[in-house]
Amino acid sequence: MKRRLNSDSAIADEPAGAEAERIGRLAENPALQEACGRLRTLEPWIEQQQMELTAVAAPTHFEGLRAEWMLRQWRALGWEAELDAVGNVIASQPGAQPRGPALALTAHLDTAFAPGTPVRPERRNGRLYAPGICDNGAGLAALLALARTVREQRLALPAPLLLVANVGEEGEGDLKGMRHLFRRESAYAARIGWTVVLDGPGTEHITAEALPSRRLRLVLEGPGGHSWSDLGRASALHAAVRVGAALLAQVEPQAERLGCNLGWMQGGSAVNAIAAGAQLKLDLRAREPAAVEVLTRAVRRALAAGVEQENAAALSGRVRGRMEVIGERPGGALAPDAPLLQLVRAVDRQLGIEAQVQCASTDANLPISQGRQALRLGAGGHGGGVHTLQEWFDPTGRSRALERVLWLAMALQALPAPTRRRRRPPPAPAP
Repeated sequence: MKRRLNSDSAIADEPAGAEAERIGRLAENPALQEACGRLRTLEPWIEQQQMELTAVAAPTHFEGLRAEWMLRQWRALGWEAELDAVGNVIASQPGAQPRGPALALTAHLDTAFAPGTPVRPERRNGRLYAPGICDNGAGLAALLALARTVREQRLALPAPLLLVANVGEEGEGDLKGMRHLFRRESAYAARIGWTVVLDGPGTEHITAEALPSRRLRLVLEGPGGHSWSDLGRASALHAAVRVGAALLAQVEPQAERLGCNLGWMQGGSAVNAIAAGAQLKLDLRAREPAAVEVLTRAVRRALAAGVEQENAAALSGRVRGRMEVIGERPGGALAPDAPLLQLVRAVDRQLGIEAQVQCASTDANLPISQGRQALRLGAGGHGGGVHTLQEWFDPTGRSRALERVLWLAMALQALPAPTRRRRRPPPAPAP
C-alpha cells in the first residue's frame, strides 16, 4: 500500500444558464430578502443558543438530555416536534400539509467526547470555546436559527421542511439516527426528497462524495498473572502493542485516498499485573470501497502477527485475538450534474460563495448510499481544534451560510421531483 494516487477534490460544473436565471430572480423576492435580513439580526441570540446547547453534554449513545433540550426549543419556537424511537428530534411546520417531497435539514446531536468530559462554554476574544461547540454546536444552532426565521417571517417555502437533530454520527454511533430515519419502512424516508446535512463551520466545502469507512475492535485475551512471580507469561497488552506496531509498519497514509487510525487502546488492571485483556479500536477510511477491504486484510495480518510474536516470546501461556466490526459507513457520490448539487452551485454563484466539492464521512453518507439527493454543508463561521478539548468557533460571517440554506429551500421549486438510483450495499468484511 505504498503506492500513492494523485487526487484533487473535484470542482462541480457551473450551473446551467436557465437554472441560474431562476435563482437570480429570487433576489427580487421580498419575503426571502426580509428573512435574510432577520437572520443577520439574530446573531446574538444564535450565539446564546449555541452556548446553551453545547453545555448539555451529548456523548454518542447518551444524547437524550440534549435531544430533550432541542425538543423544547423547537416547540417554544412554534414548531411541531417529536422524539422518534432512537432519539432523533424531528420538527415540522405546524399545519403544513404534505404537498410533495420534503427538504430535510439535519444536524447531529452527539459529540466525540467521552461521558464525564467537562463542558463549560465561554467567550474569549470573539470566539466561543468548548468541546463540541463547533462539531456540531454550529449545525444545531443553525437549525434553531432557521426554525425561528421561517416561523417568524411566515416564509412560504415551495417544499415541506423537516428539521432533524439526529443521534449517532460520531465515534461508534454508526450513523444510528440516519439509518433509522431512512430505513425502508420509515414514513419520513418516503417523504424526504432532498437532504442537506449541516455539520461544522464554514461555507468553503460541499460534501457530495461520501467517504466509506469501517471501524474495528481488536480484542486480545490471555491468562494474566503477577508481573514477577509469573514473569514472562504471555500478556494481552504486550500483544496489543505488537499488533499496533505491525499494522503501522504495513500501512502508510495517502493524503485524500486512505488511512488507518488507532484511536483507542485499553488493557490491563494494575502496573504490577500481566494483562489478561486488551483492546484496540481502529478507524479505516478510503475513497474506494475496495481499498477499505485492503486495509481490513492488513489489520487481520497485523493481528495474527502480533499474537504470534507475543506467544513466541512468552515463557508460558498464550494469548488469543479476534476482530469485530463496530461500524460501517457506506460510500457513494452525487454525480457532478446531480440536481441538488447544481442548485447549491447556482445559489453559491448568486451569493458570491466559492465552494469546493469534497469527499468526507458525514451523516450524508447514508442517504447518498441509497441513491438519494443529499449533501453536507457547513453552518458558517470558522472553527478549529475539532475533537479536542480546545475546540473553538468564530461566528463571524455565519449569516451568509444560513442565508445560503434559505435560498436553497426557496429555490427547490426549480427542481423536478427527485428520483432515487438504487445502489448495492457495501461488501461485508471477510470473517
